[in-house]
Amino acid sequence: MSTATVHNDFNTLINAPKFSDDPVGRRQMKRWQLIAEDIYKSTSTEALLEARDRAEGYIHGLVDAGHLTTRDSDRDYLILSIVQRRREFLQKLLNEFGY
Repeated sequence: MSTATVHNDFNTLINAPKFSDDPVGRRQMKRWQLIAEDIYKSTSTEALLEARDRAEGYIHGLVDAGHLTTRDSDRDYLILSIVQRRREFLQKLLNEFGY
């Protein structure tokens, strides 16, 4: 996973949910950015899965509260596929270093 790919995936992850352009939406976006950073700062599969669970829970909470739509399958696919790529990358590193 090259640095450019990581940067692109991170930007895609941050922009996957579409937040409103008001104070509530901006606060939600800041929280989402922190969750996305947790995904990319994960150095173990366990930490990554925990960050993924937080991301999933946050999105579900926003959908349940009516802030995000349930029909945004592109958003959900982007989030899941990026987390999966990160997981594969971490597993490859762990295997290479004998963990």
